[in-house]
Amino acid sequence: MKKKAIAVMMGAILSVVALSGCNGKETAGSSRGTLGDAGVTPADTGTEPEQPGEDEPTPAQPADNTVYVDNVADLIEAIQPNAKIVVKPGDYNLSEYIQDVWDTDAMVWNKHHDYVEIREVYDGVELVVRDCEGLNIRGESDNCADAELVADPRYAAVMTFDGCDKLVLSGLTMGHTNRGDCWGSVIELVSCDSVILDNMDLYGCGVIGINLEYCSNFLRCSDVTIRECSQGPLGCANSRGEWKFYNCKLVDSLSGGFFSETPGLSLYFEDCTFGDRETENFMFRDDTTVKNCTWGDPYSYPDYSSYGSIPAEIHTSDLTASSLFDEYTLTYTGWREFYVLDDVTGEYDETGRWAYFYIDGSGSLYDNGTDLTFTWKMDSDSSAVVTMDKDSSQYEVTIYNDDNDQNAPLYMKISDNSNEWWFFWDM
Repeated sequence: MKKKAIAVMMGAILSVVALSGCNGKETAGSSRGTLGDAGVTPADTGTEPEQPGEDEPTPAQPADNTVYVDNVADLIEAIQPNAKIVVKPGDYNLSEYIQDVWDTDAMVWNKHHDYVEIREVYDGVELVVRDCEGLNIRGESDNCADAELVADPRYAAVMTFDGCDKLVLSGLTMGHTNRGDCWGSVIELVSCDSVILDNMDLYGCGVIGINLEYCSNFLRCSDVTIRECSQGPLGCANSRGEWKFYNCKLVDSLSGGFFSETPGLSLYFEDCTFGDRETENFMFRDDTTVKNCTWGDPYSYPDYSSYGSIPAEIHTSDLTASSLFDEYTLTYTGWREFYVLDDVTGEYDETGRWAYFYIDGSGSLYDNGTDLTFTWKMDSDSSAVVTMDKDSSQYEVTIYNDDNDQNAPLYMKISDNSNEWWFFWDM
């Protein structure tokens, strides 16, 4: 139920919300079909390679006819199947160029470009690369910070690749220009079969660092940093195959990302570094394998078995205000209401009510078939205010940790002067 609820929320949010901006530089669609049409059988996930790249495809080396580019226009014009494009050092704002094209005559421009399309998103336009098998785009320098590709709109992916099999990206930094709330991924992969990312720095605050939909075969990442994304480093919907990460850093994001129905998907991490919250989702999967990885506070691998599970008992007297409270925590998933029967034993019962907070400041309280709506806003760093639409009554929202149980979920209290309602975070 919770996965379906998240998917519904995300779809609704993406269509209506106006948000505020993404992140800046620090250091060096549509689908082609369903997985049933792809005819790809997931590879054997038994023995993993001892060294990065063993028994793995490697990034293609540029040939003599490689195209070198030093501006956005030339980069876009060079995109075609089997193209090998080398990006010279510099800052490349994709949005500035494609917005000018859009304002001039995007319909004509799109008609004359077989492999790239400019399309409108909620707060601007984005670039989509289509049906480019064998495309290879790399930075000229060994330092990926030397060539940076950015997007301005908060709903735009920096680059979307649709139907681009055997895609290779390397030696590039990619991200959004301003800090704030975003819904565009950094790299969006749709219906792509076999993708390699090497020596990359992907930063948010796009909702997801790398998002895959209807992809298959494999994703191979080596020496890739994914940082500062509002909902996590990785996202997956209706994709399968092997995702392998070698010497990668997944740090400073606000959650673990999204994984919808994913049979036939396996994840492998070797010599990788994880931040405090990047492992909240995919590290609980039975098909995730790790080797020689480093973990940030407050997590300690491999003791993940019970984190986020429905609590066996709840002692509200043990709860303390959480430092994790922000709009992302409120909106990441649903909240399930409960009431305490005995605070000494921790016995509790569920009420059947659910609360959902949406990033646009709206929300709903599902109560046994009745859906009550409300608005909400942060009133401090540690609390929010809910205003019910039906009668304009206001309630304070606070979030708590259970300091005596590191595996317990987060708890939320909604209260006014005379009443309080308790919820726990349904992971």
